[in-house]
Amino acid sequence: MPLQYESLDPATRRFAIAELDSDITTGAYHTSERIRHTAIAEYQRYLHEALRYYDDRWLEEHASDLMIDFEPRRTPSGGQTAVKLPQMAARMLAEGDFNRYYMRGVALRAAEEGRQVVEVYRARLSMEPRRESAELEGRRLPADEVLKYLRGELSSDPFVTALGRPNSGLSVRLV
Repeated sequence: MPLQYESLDPATRRFAIAELDSDITTGAYHTSERIRHTAIAEYQRYLHEALRYYDDRWLEEHASDLMIDFEPRRTPSGGQTAVKLPQMAARMLAEGDFNRYYMRGVALRAAEEGRQVVEVYRARLSMEPRRESAELEGRRLPADEVLKYLRGELSSDPFVTALGRPNSGLSVRLV
């Protein structure tokens, strides 16, 4: 089930796409090592399409064919071995990438519209949310700080730095 993106509308999609396009143009875009090197451009196109028309579930369905089958893992003896990717790897990748650009789109939109804050909410149902995640729900954060952090800048605000963590189920919305 995709995350529930409460502020996902055509305006937010435009801002999210602008963030992705900027990263690709400037070379700031980071591709997961789980995507085959020969499929990076294709994955970027799928991410762009997902942000324009679809959601993270659609991206997951398309990205799963672009992923490597095995990844290196260190052994206790200090060597390396190859292990099969976890079954949920495509899900986590798609959700993480889509949500990161969605949150950047929301934060950029909020800043452009003169709003000062965005609100953290639970975008995926969780029967036992992590304590750190539960503490963030409902918290209002400065939109410009969220945007800078999600673009890769450091932040001293522990609530801002908790956003974008893998599998957290958290996102932001306009207020």
